[in-house]
Amino acid sequence: YLAFTSGTTGNPKGVMHSDNTLMANARDMVKSWGLNEDSIILSLSPISHHIFWVAMAQALVAGCELVINDPSEDMTPLDWIVEVGATYVMGVPTHAMDILADQKSRGMESLGAVKMFYMAGASIPISVARAFLDQGIKPQNVYGMTENSSHHFTWPNDPPDIICATCGRGGKAYEVKIFDTENSDVEVPAGEVGQIGGKGAALMLGYFANQEATQGSFNSNGWFLSGDLGRLDENGCLVFTGRLKDMIIRGGRNIYPARIENLAHHHANIDKAAAFPVADKRLGEKVCLAVLPAGEAPAADEILAHLFEAGLSKHDMPEYYIVMDDLPLTASGKILKRELAEWVRQGEILPDAVRWTGPD
Repeated sequence: YLAFTSGTTGNPKGVMHSDNTLMANARDMVKSWGLNEDSIILSLSPISHHIFWVAMAQALVAGCELVINDPSEDMTPLDWIVEVGATYVMGVPTHAMDILADQKSRGMESLGAVKMFYMAGASIPISVARAFLDQGIKPQNVYGMTENSSHHFTWPNDPPDIICATCGRGGKAYEVKIFDTENSDVEVPAGEVGQIGGKGAALMLGYFANQEATQGSFNSNGWFLSGDLGRLDENGCLVFTGRLKDMIIRGGRNIYPARIENLAHHHANIDKAAAFPVADKRLGEKVCLAVLPAGEAPAADEILAHLFEAGLSKHDMPEYYIVMDDLPLTASGKILKRELAEWVRQGEILPDAVRWTGPD
């Protein structure tokens, strides 16, 4: 099996998997979530995306029905979910947001037979997870990559705070450690943010025809380096904090965009948010927050106050703000932050300079 990375931080790479590497992760997920021959899995991600093959592997292990995303032109994803009787829906947070918005606009009380909703590929807004929990659907908060499948995931009996704020503990097919961002051979203490590393049966065989990239993805002790930032909390659950290449360095201070975005998503009038760097001659980089509003667009002062009340340090506050009509996305639904940064550089979008003037 040969899959390709989404290319959010560079050129896509061909990822080689075997039957064993794909099935190892699927066995963990099926066992943990109790899938069986009565389950109906629907993948909202296309066959060309790795999430579909995580769905395929689970269907093979559970011996259940797998439905591809092939509704007629007059059907919405919500119509398709109800039509096929899906019990377990798999996709990205963007899918979930759109489906919940459709459900709300139509006044529907349920999503048909859905019992579980898998979300991977980007951070899940807490409001989305809560919306599922409120109607008796278990959201499955997932972290993984094309290189190692959905190796970390929450379990159905996890309390809401773990489901909403972490990617869970995953299964036995993949072990995670957190390494120093400056020295990938040094493991950091529990609770500290570093680069997510891992090894186990779910790991790829390597990158196709790219030995340099394959070798460069491991530290000297054989741990695969994800290029993602995260930490392990007091329960051993993985908390994703952003891409290493997305990290913004403002005057020597590391700022993690995912934290800003997660807090921004708590605002009732924000549908999507993206924090990205804007070049600055004195400080190197400053933070720009781009938002896609849900309803009336919130003013900059309102957003900064919201972020502060939600716990964001004044040192991490955005210094630019822009309301967007749309955000650039990959085919798998991830926001292309490098596109936003390039648009600012070229003057295609003009964010407003903002400043937090409230208490420390």
